[in-house]
Amino acid sequence: MPVGLIHIPEPFRSHLQVLYKTLKNADFESYLVGGSVRDLCMGKVPKEYDLTTSARPEDIKKLFRHVIETGIQHGTVTVVMEKVNYEITTFRIDKDYTDGRRPDHVEFGSSLSEDLKRRDFTMNALALNLETDELIDEHEGQVDIRKKLIRTIGDPVKRFSEDGLRPVRAMRFASVLDFSIEPNTRKAIEITKQITAKISVERLQEEITKSFLGPKPSEMLKLLLEEGTLSLFFPNFLSESHTPQNKSLLALDSVPKENSGFILGMWIFAIFPLANPTECEEFLKKLKFSNQLIKDALFFFSTCQDLMKPLPLEDYDIRKRFLAPIAKHINTKKMEPNEVFAGLKVVISKLNDKEGIPWFEKLFTIWQSKPPLLLSELALNGKDIETLFPSLPKQKYGELLQFLLEMVWKDPINNQIATLTEHSAYFVSKL
Repeated sequence: MPVGLIHIPEPFRSHLQVLYKTLKNADFESYLVGGSVRDLCMGKVPKEYDLTTSARPEDIKKLFRHVIETGIQHGTVTVVMEKVNYEITTFRIDKDYTDGRRPDHVEFGSSLSEDLKRRDFTMNALALNLETDELIDEHEGQVDIRKKLIRTIGDPVKRFSEDGLRPVRAMRFASVLDFSIEPNTRKAIEITKQITAKISVERLQEEITKSFLGPKPSEMLKLLLEEGTLSLFFPNFLSESHTPQNKSLLALDSVPKENSGFILGMWIFAIFPLANPTECEEFLKKLKFSNQLIKDALFFFSTCQDLMKPLPLEDYDIRKRFLAPIAKHINTKKMEPNEVFAGLKVVISKLNDKEGIPWFEKLFTIWQSKPPLLLSELALNGKDIETLFPSLPKQKYGELLQFLLEMVWKDPINNQIATLTEHSAYFVSKL
């Protein structure tokens, strides 16, 4: 597919023209680079646009009104145009890496070629001349894109030794782009493990989270496990080889993208299908996921575990085992029910391929009948109990309410004041 400004939608196309012309009028070069050019070569619409330039950060700050110093120590600033951010980085030459993560110091380069040579993968070392629409490809990036290959620029062991995050990025790109990692590049992941072990857990988690947005998050998970990358950070959790079941991986790829927490829950279930939620929570906390994501993930993880057991056929069991926890999570998180059921339907269809969908339809039909499922939905509350049974110790209120909820789960018609009062009297009489 032809690559150029004509394929960039508005307002980005006009913004890029303003950026380019402003820099050119001040005698500076500038080019569109990186992932945006790769996406254009693949016929995709980029989500963001980065530029490289011969201008220094202080020059850019003089030329544009709204400039944010996002990474000025590395020559990067962000120009804001009509609330859209454009990251602009000065031509760079990265010097020696001794910490396996960042160059010891950054030198500004004098040419585009120097800047492209320092980039990680050939597919990301493409540049677009915003005046002529010329595609600049000095490292056969287009060839690798056509072959759907992820390949480092130069010696992969050297490139991965410079920056331990690059092997993890290779896995994420393989997942998001549905590419393969070139054999020598794949071998280098194993050789440079000790460098990868130096990256922060936060950066590892960030790459995992980005993989959720692609069509195959399962691919990155498989690569992380096959290469033993997770074991570098969590040897106590992953001391043995883990091979996820195919149906778990299919389910992971099928969970709707709207809820990252549910994808994370399926991700952790694919690794530890038999683990208890406490172990999973500890693992996810060590990966520095947010508390909100962890709560969603643990709910979905526990539900997946329940779906692997014999599915209940009685309405009472369905209400108690599945619908009550679903209602509680929806109520607590203020989620849309359709969001939850869309995720469950996918997982049920993958984990229980034969009986799953008919059972899910029954589950959803019962849900749509709006049965009372939570303590807050009981026709009788704590104040009523205090009025009806003033001699009942307050520490018994919770036990009584749970008893009443069981009655309502068994038959929603029981959720009437007279009926619950009668059941309450029976409960109190047995104390």
